[in-house]
Amino acid sequence: MSTTLLRLGLWTTLITVVLYVLHETYEGAPAADFFATPMLQKALVVGVLLIIAGVVARLFEKTAKTVVKNRCIVCRAPIVTGAIYCREHLRNVLAREDERERTQVNRVRR
Repeated sequence: MSTTLLRLGLWTTLITVVLYVLHETYEGAPAADFFATPMLQKALVVGVLLIIAGVVARLFEKTAKTVVKNRCIVCRAPIVTGAIYCREHLRNVLAREDERERTQVNRVRR
């Protein structure tokens, strides 16, 4: 989320600066009306606000990562990083999978 906001804000700001340069370069041309100064100012403000929102979101994401603990999806007990189940439920899942494979092998043999 924060990365998306930051990228969107940076791209908006970059495009606004490019359009401003085009506006100043072709000031007398009719194409300069497409890049009106008030529109460019509003776009620059939107870009800066998106960048600020992205930085704030990144701070919240980093804080949330330090606070949130991984938990078992069955019993919600704290578990080590990268795990899905606690030891007890992992054993149950593996036992069920082994039993399922055995039944499939037995069916094939018959």
